[in-house]
Amino acid sequence: MGTTWHATIVETAVFTNGNAIPTTVAFEAIVETLARVDTRMSTYKASSEISRFAQAAANTLFPVSQETCTVVTEALRIAALSKGAYDPTIMPLVNLWGFGPAKRELTAPDSAALQEALNLVDFTAIQSLADETPASLMRTRDDVSLDLSSVAKGYGVDVAALALLASGFHDFYLEVGGEVRTHGNSPRGTAWRTGIDTPESAATPGAQLSGVVHSHNHAIATSGDYRNYRELNGRRVSHTLDARTGHPIAHTLASVTVLHPSCMTADALATAAMVLGPVAGLQLIEDEPQAEAFFVVRDSNRFITTQTSGFASKAKAD
Repeated sequence: MGTTWHATIVETAVFTNGNAIPTTVAFEAIVETLARVDTRMSTYKASSEISRFAQAAANTLFPVSQETCTVVTEALRIAALSKGAYDPTIMPLVNLWGFGPAKRELTAPDSAALQEALNLVDFTAIQSLADETPASLMRTRDDVSLDLSSVAKGYGVDVAALALLASGFHDFYLEVGGEVRTHGNSPRGTAWRTGIDTPESAATPGAQLSGVVHSHNHAIATSGDYRNYRELNGRRVSHTLDARTGHPIAHTLASVTVLHPSCMTADALATAAMVLGPVAGLQLIEDEPQAEAFFVVRDSNRFITTQTSGFASKAKAD
């Protein structure tokens, strides 16, 4: 997935015969699960399901795993909720602005190139057919393809957490590229704590916090404009792009942290809210059942925070 992961696991899990489960079991469960998701949904691997789907003929069923179908279904749902601000077919724009696999020199595209890329972004041309046997994807245009970078990582966290539970581990903190799943108790016997960074560009993670989430069983996903960006003519250009306009976001919202039972959903919602901005993004989360969010907004030379109506209660220990 082009990122790192870490897990903190409380070694209280035992088999019924009283023998402790080797920690190598946890390591293998995480690595194997993330590798499986990456193999199916990577845009960097030519053999992945997503990459091969990009070569499939239009209006024909393309068989995929149930996992890929699940992730695509959710990505399309969030795309519709955001009215296309979030779009899992955005890769042509990502490449155009130099944030894709080939990180070319950043230059502002001209209007013709921008329109050409925009013409290739259309989530309505993708169909996810989970009820087919086997599960399948279909596209109504042969020039539209999928990029699940904003949702597959969260799904990977979900299924890796399930793999840990199935292996007998019940108290853990799992993080993949900044997306988090907690379960049970921390080594202190209390809720796990996740810091929400103040989005200072030069600050190291955890150096300055705008908030803290306490959780026993939460998925937590953050999207922000303060780490993955590039400079163009002295101006910071965010990697987060608005699929409706083709341009990098340029509003005052600096980061969004979403809580939801599903890390897959939290991942996509955080990106969608980041695109929509501090007002429409907040409303998107308020309207989504089971989701809460914490927003950090730039205000001149300082940051201000806002949050959805249920965030404070959900961010406390259950």
